[in-house]
Amino acid sequence: MQNIEEILQKLIAEHNFLKDMQERIVGNHDIMIENQKRNADNHDLVIQNQSTIIKNQEIIVNNQVSIIRNQRQIADNQITLSVMLQTQTYLLNLVKKLSGQEESFEDTEKFVQSLKKQTIDNLNSPSLNDPQTL
Repeated sequence: MQNIEEILQKLIAEHNFLKDMQERIVGNHDIMIENQKRNADNHDLVIQNQSTIIKNQEIIVNNQVSIIRNQRQIADNQITLSVMLQTQTYLLNLVKKLSGQEESFEDTEKFVQSLKKQTIDNLNSPSLNDPQTL
């Protein structure tokens, strides 16, 4: 009889152990389900963020294209301004010749360059760089 009692106690102990294990498994399963729900929510946020990133990248690319166009326009403008300066120098030289002041083209260029330097110096003066004087 004592053997049966021991076997019965062991069976009860094993049953309780299995019951505890099944409760832990159910608890872990519930935790896994909650984690999967959070993962799904997080996945939605990741997709939204990726969409925002893609839109921002498109804006950046468009801005870069605009910058390149602007740089090309600046280069074109610099060329045009250079041609205009040369033309003005040539015309100034012709006007001086027509008014009886013989001057070489190089001297006229030096005169125009000195005017340009004076203008740059005036623009760089401290009074124009100081916001309180404006």
